[in-house]
Amino acid sequence: MINSLPGRRALARNSLNITRRWRRYVPFAAELVIVALLFAALAVATPSLAAPSVVATIKPVHSLAAAVMAGVAEPKLLLDGAASPHSYALKPSDARALAGADLVIRVSPHLEVFLDKALASLPEKARVVDLDRASGLNLLAPRASHGASSTAAPTPDEADVHFWLDPVNAAALVREIARQLSAVDPANAARYDANATALEARLSALDAEMRKTLAGLSARPFVVFHDVTQYLEHRYGLNSLGTVTPSPERAPGAGSVAALRDAIREKGAVCIFAEPQFSPRLIDMLVEGTHARRGILDEIGVRIEAGPEQYFGMMRANAASIADCLRP
Repeated sequence: MINSLPGRRALARNSLNITRRWRRYVPFAAELVIVALLFAALAVATPSLAAPSVVATIKPVHSLAAAVMAGVAEPKLLLDGAASPHSYALKPSDARALAGADLVIRVSPHLEVFLDKALASLPEKARVVDLDRASGLNLLAPRASHGASSTAAPTPDEADVHFWLDPVNAAALVREIARQLSAVDPANAARYDANATALEARLSALDAEMRKTLAGLSARPFVVFHDVTQYLEHRYGLNSLGTVTPSPERAPGAGSVAALRDAIREKGAVCIFAEPQFSPRLIDMLVEGTHARRGILDEIGVRIEAGPEQYFGMMRANAASIADCLRP
């Protein structure tokens, strides 16, 4: 009987033995829990520690970089909103992002001139990628420097810097971004390569789509705010009469505006394209007294949300805007 003295003693001995055995296992169980927690923490921390810190300057470049980096990390965008690379001033948060970057991706030293001083003081570990040096780019000389006898391709230092507006060129940029990412982060090289291959296929499909959208418009002349459409014209057979201003930082003189208005009337410009990050006042002056329509061309996609789909949204919106403004 348990209530008897021998029974109570036997119960006490069994309880003591169970307690002793449990005490032997408790430290081991606690160690297992600690090890499991450490592995969980490492699993969470390792990707962020391994992934490079990447900064991209403008939305189209950021979009292509974000697509190549999908599944690894997200690049930091410098110019958001309606900021223009022609007149941007770095913020303190931009300087901090650049100081911690492993990779800084820009279009060209001739476009993002606001970066010159900041890049000169980057730590040694940082790598600066100038996309105008990418292999396979089809570069065009700025229109003002075109000569009838010149057939040589321009060097990157001589080229029109708006080359990302050709989807075929964008595919070359994607491959260069993947190559540079793999150099600083070889552990994820296979992921970058796979993402780049998929992105190149999508860009090829985008090129075919835009070719259909812009077909049959070569006889419909237009004017642009500043010379950003040359790569679009070259790829899709478009016909620009000229620009409102050779540089967005400089307003044209009264004589230039008058001459351009005469050209619009004489040559029958169908549309004059403004850019959303600049005042439309000059466009309004030119359209007045003509039959030309107003259109919008957004070469950096200021109205499109940043991210891996931004480039595709921007290019489709520009193609649709051109077609809508030029078609009868």
